[in-house]
Amino acid sequence: MATNKKQVPGKGESLSNKIRRFNEAIDENVPYELSSFQRFKLFMDFQKEYRKNGVLLLDYIQYNFYDKQKEDRRNYVVHGRLLEIMRTCNNPEHRYIFDEKPEFDKAFSKYLHRDYLYLKDASWEDFEKFLEGKDCFFAKDPKGMFGLGVQKYTLSEVEDLKALFDELKSHEILCEESLTQCEEMAAFNDSSINTLRVVSMVKANGEPEIVGGLLRLGRKGRIADNFHHHGICAYINPKYGIVTTEGVDKDNVRHVVHPDSGKQIVGFKVPYWDDVVRTIKEAALVVPDMRYIGWDVAITKDHKIALVEGNPGADPDAEQITTKQGRWPLYEAYLKEIRAL
Repeated sequence: MATNKKQVPGKGESLSNKIRRFNEAIDENVPYELSSFQRFKLFMDFQKEYRKNGVLLLDYIQYNFYDKQKEDRRNYVVHGRLLEIMRTCNNPEHRYIFDEKPEFDKAFSKYLHRDYLYLKDASWEDFEKFLEGKDCFFAKDPKGMFGLGVQKYTLSEVEDLKALFDELKSHEILCEESLTQCEEMAAFNDSSINTLRVVSMVKANGEPEIVGGLLRLGRKGRIADNFHHHGICAYINPKYGIVTTEGVDKDNVRHVVHPDSGKQIVGFKVPYWDDVVRTIKEAALVVPDMRYIGWDVAITKDHKIALVEGNPGADPDAEQITTKQGRWPLYEAYLKEIRAL
């Protein structure tokens, strides 16, 4: 995969630059040689897909549109259709609750199962109290995405806590207690908290439904499990909580077992899946006019279901990549009912 997030081409981008970027993506990702004429045909095909269907270059490459018939392409949730899902399902006035981590922690405090402190409004005394009994904590950029903007601090390695507080407070950082994880999840990789991405949809009748899921695994020595942060993901059947695909990383390498621990990915049964489903369905109704949310979930050492964050623009790219199937027909059915309200 040529890039780690979707970027909309700039309005003023020259044709020569568009062709250059396209050729670079083709060279990096297409596993066979193409003639100049074939490249030109693909470029024109991509331009048509972009203008008519909102297909970005990353969509075109990661879903192998260069090898797919138009009928198959239409089954995929591409950038334009993701925007359609968000416009139909989510009230933009309430998006800040999910985009701003301090607001999320406040709204979903019941489901966090960890202590937190927003330094924007906190004193040194508040910070000292927050640190009591802790060996480490995470400092998060309130608006960070893709697992970025997160720093882990081990207290025994900090020489001047007051100086650290002043630095973090100047950037209005959110501090959160470190999560634990259950043995079954830690067995994949114990340097990161391995999480689940669980996607919920509040249907037209007001009932929440789990429509997708991913097992997300970190690599040895890394603290993040995010797919865009060198992690591995695999699709979870939302009905049974069982992993039904190989794990895939952002370089499109597929793994039957975790490459560091050797623990098998395919067929893994997510522990306490019924509790995960119940928790997400409850959380989905806290802000019911935000119908479409991708929840990041950790299963703690004492088997509690802890929400890490909620993403109102959750891209089903990893679900479509792992399953090699488009998910638009599923979402289209929900959208038709919601639009009819």
